Amino acid sequence: MSDNFRQAAIFHAFDFNAHDGAYENGKSYGHEKKIEVATSLIAAQNARGARPNISAIQKQCRVGWHFVRKVEKELLDYGRVLAPNEKPRHCKYKGPGSKTLDEFDTWIILQLYLAEPSRCLPSYVRWLKQLIGTEVSESTISRFFKEAFPYSATLRRPNLVPFDKFRPENCMKAIDYLNIIVQIDPRRIKFGDEKSLKGKEVFNRKVRVNPMTGEIPPLYTTSDFRNTYSLTGFCSIDRRSTAVFCSIHDEINTATEFSVQVELAMSSGFFYPGDVMVLDNATIHSGG
Repeated sequence: MSDNFRQAAIFHAFDFNAHDGAYENGKSYGHEKKIEVATSLIAAQNARGARPNISAIQKQCRVGWHFVRKVEKELLDYGRVLAPNEKPRHCKYKGPGSKTLDEFDTWIILQLYLAEPSRCLPSYVRWLKQLIGTEVSESTISRFFKEAFPYSATLRRPNLVPFDKFRPENCMKAIDYLNIIVQIDPRRIKFGDEKSLKGKEVFNRKVRVNPMTGEIPPLYTTSDFRNTYSLTGFCSIDRRSTAVFCSIHDEINTATEFSVQVELAMSSGFFYPGDVMVLDNATIHSGG
């Protein structure tokens, strides 16, 4: 390790362990370091045919003993290292009344969740008692969702998916769309749409994160939104332009207004010759 690096690390409040590995007090190593340690552990396991030498892995990766053991435990428990947004599983639930939650109670709670992801805590308590007679507090249900799985199942604002998206004719159009879109260079595709901002404020219920996958389930709503403010936006992965172009205005979205927004995006350098604009079949898009 060079003296310049050591001095720079010390200047930025980093310390060094016994193996000259730099670390920041109060913070864990990043995910890249976990993968490095995991790779070394697996390689040593394959080479020795037995448990790797922890001290050798420490020196090789320049980390502490506890960090190596942490990575080793994740490999044993999950077969991989956990991502930054994942939490280790807890063997037991905490808090008063939590001992009444057995595996069957857990299965019932998960079925209630899958039936209605936006279900409130009192509903879980009420249905758990009515279905199988288990009595627990709302705080126990809350801790169960937050601590019993790799992902903390907190409430999040979901995507709103109208029911008519799943009509048979729309499903067929989705297949036709995929067959066309795969033939186009993804960098030349520019997606566009407009949105009434009031609709999402009306349907503002939150849903709980799926504790088994970490995904946020969508909330199905009607497609009847009322206009107050209107948002027109375009997005792409083209590095020649910005990732997003958007505009908020007071007027209701019309074909004329949409045409104006497209011209503004063109003049700002968002669109280039040969780009493909992907829009839905709204009237104002064909009229614009």
